[in-house]
Amino acid sequence: MKIVALTGGSGSGKSTILNGIRDHFGDDITILSLDDYYHPITGIPVDDKGETNFDLPEAIIYDDLVRDIYALQRGETLEIDTYTFNRDMMKSECVIKIPSPWLIVEGLFALQDDRVRQMIDIKVFISASVETRLKRRKYRDLTIRGYNNREVQYQWDNHVRPSDIEFIQPWKEKCDIVIDNEDNWQKGVANLISQMDLVSEKV
Repeated sequence: MKIVALTGGSGSGKSTILNGIRDHFGDDITILSLDDYYHPITGIPVDDKGETNFDLPEAIIYDDLVRDIYALQRGETLEIDTYTFNRDMMKSECVIKIPSPWLIVEGLFALQDDRVRQMIDIKVFISASVETRLKRRKYRDLTIRGYNNREVQYQWDNHVRPSDIEFIQPWKEKCDIVIDNEDNWQKGVANLISQMDLVSEKV
């Protein structure tokens, strides 16, 4: 099993890139999202105003992620509880993860843990402008997740952007592939698929 790490700031369009990869590889990829490895909401840090801050690496249970990666590498099938991200971050459905030739680990902090990073074969950064990412996040959080405009802007200014600058953007220069998801993301996905095919040929 080969592993791709897919990272980028909030609103960069990781889901769009994932769909492009899935369309090409079909059942030959398994996806683990860091969204499913957050601590329970009571264990997530809060800021100085008592607001929950999801945008910190310590909000992620990396021990569980590492455990599941190893399990997939051993050929085991996983049952994972997924989160519904809204005001209460309630658990939703249980999904089955079946081992496949490629594992995609995706999320804001996919490259923060040393143990995970050492297992990665291809590191990918999804890039888009700050303005585009904020517009996408507002659409998602206002129409899907039940937040109001004040809450979205507060999170962006106090949690998302500071975390983006400190923890996420520095990886852009360190990744093997940077995909521009401002407008022509298909070109970047084609480049990634070519790299994955090359790695597969070396196996």
